[in-house]
Amino acid sequence: MAALVTAALHLSSIPRTIWEYDECFFALGVERFQPLLHHPPPPGVPLYIAFAKLPAFFTDPFHALVATSVLATLVGLIAWFLAFREIHADAGFAAILLYACPALLISGVLPQSDTGALALFGLAALACARGNPYAIAIACAATVGWRPQFAIAVVPMFAVAVLQLRTWRDRIVAVVTFGVACLAWLVPLVIATGGPASFWKWMSGQASYYAAHDANLSRSEQSFAQIALRFVAHPWGPKWLSIPLLALAAAGAVIVFLRRNAKVIPLAAGAIIYLTFALATMDPADAVRYMIPALPFVALLVAIAFTRVPVVGVIVAVAYALGSYWYAMPVLRARATSDSPPFVAAQWIRANVPRNAIVLYDLPLRPHADFLLREWKRMRIDEGMAAYGGRADVPMVLYADGERAEAEGVTFRWPDTDAYRKLTRQHYGAVSVVTLPPSQRFRVIEGVFAPERTRDGESWRWIGERGTIELPDLGANRVRIVLRAPPEYPLEENRVHIGAQSVIVRRSSSAEIVVPFGRRITFRPERSFVPAKVSAKNRDQRTLSVMLVKIEQM
Repeated sequence: MAALVTAALHLSSIPRTIWEYDECFFALGVERFQPLLHHPPPPGVPLYIAFAKLPAFFTDPFHALVATSVLATLVGLIAWFLAFREIHADAGFAAILLYACPALLISGVLPQSDTGALALFGLAALACARGNPYAIAIACAATVGWRPQFAIAVVPMFAVAVLQLRTWRDRIVAVVTFGVACLAWLVPLVIATGGPASFWKWMSGQASYYAAHDANLSRSEQSFAQIALRFVAHPWGPKWLSIPLLALAAAGAVIVFLRRNAKVIPLAAGAIIYLTFALATMDPADAVRYMIPALPFVALLVAIAFTRVPVVGVIVAVAYALGSYWYAMPVLRARATSDSPPFVAAQWIRANVPRNAIVLYDLPLRPHADFLLREWKRMRIDEGMAAYGGRADVPMVLYADGERAEAEGVTFRWPDTDAYRKLTRQHYGAVSVVTLPPSQRFRVIEGVFAPERTRDGESWRWIGERGTIELPDLGANRVRIVLRAPPEYPLEENRVHIGAQSVIVRRSSSAEIVVPFGRRITFRPERSFVPAKVSAKNRDQRTLSVMLVKIEQM
């Protein structure tokens, strides 16, 4: 009964519309499998896309992907129940803990690859516990083919399970079967990328990006303790839920160590290696979702802590499920009863923005623009400004991830709750469509970085050691410029020269200056800094001076 209620929690939170970043790329991948265009996102998820293409009765890829996740949630709940029971006789209720945790409540029925991979991972864990070489190999290979990122947990689990097989014959059978099964999904993926050379180049590029962004820049201004909290505790909910549960998991780990249950070892090896890799290299912003492969082992440890009193364990699991759902409910209710802000904003553009307009997008909204606004010309902000910024006859709007503050336009929101901030990447809670009049357009010539934005509508561009922009000639006589320095600015003040004039920008404040119109405006700050050299926690290697907040012809 508790398992049925857990399944019902997921079924009651099915999203109405597309929402998160990867969802759009997955949907585009169902329409046409083009890995080099991030359709679907790297590294390709070939089995997931192939399965989502099967139900021909769905008229659009979004609903096909959601149906796949719903089915995977139900199958996964059963698979992990059986796997936990096989590993430890009294641990069946661990499946309730797993599928009722906030991380799974949020990701469970989303049109993404995680849920299906988790279901296959459960089948793989079951096969490892039972010791069937064919089942172990096929289930592990299918899990990796469904979502290759799971390989970080699956491959160690597979290796340990193979070593635990009784005979060398079984070990060889498992390894060979695993290799053949992996080739079955890898070969079509390599062909889709243009062959082995193109595949290797593509994967190398993704690895380089991962090293520069996920393993480096994304960790700026965060201590290891903060990162660990994000990965280890947040998937299980707020402190009043996660701390007691993790304490029970620690008690379960002691019991496992003392009792030497060999069936636990494969899953433990995969989870520990995955957690280590995640803490060392993964993007903390996506920690809740990225930690899904390690969560089953934690749920198992909690269940093992109740070995002598399994009935109490079931009661604890049900109480935890209720608390978890109560915490995640604002997010679950919003997406189940209303359209997502990115979707509504795109629909507003479709209804109100002329077809000759240029839609500029914030980078987090690029996939949404590609999937939802195909009839419009869509461009990155600087690319669009360079090509059309001087065309007063061409309307331009910004598809922005966040509030619009005082800018002209409209904003669509979901409730800003603690659950949204901790369980998601903190994007798309508010999405705006901002009008960009010709008087506020400019083209970057040098030294002015891409725009940045917070959810509450603050937006800016950092200027480097020297920056130059070009304005369209609209017949204006003057240009109003607003510069700013944030509270964490490492300098007390900075003087910026603009033509024959100058302005002093002080920490935690803005400075405004009006200068004569000129097609090109050059900013010459007297001082600059490299964030990575100022703070040991910061990974930003750019050379920065002050923020450009606004520029407008008058």
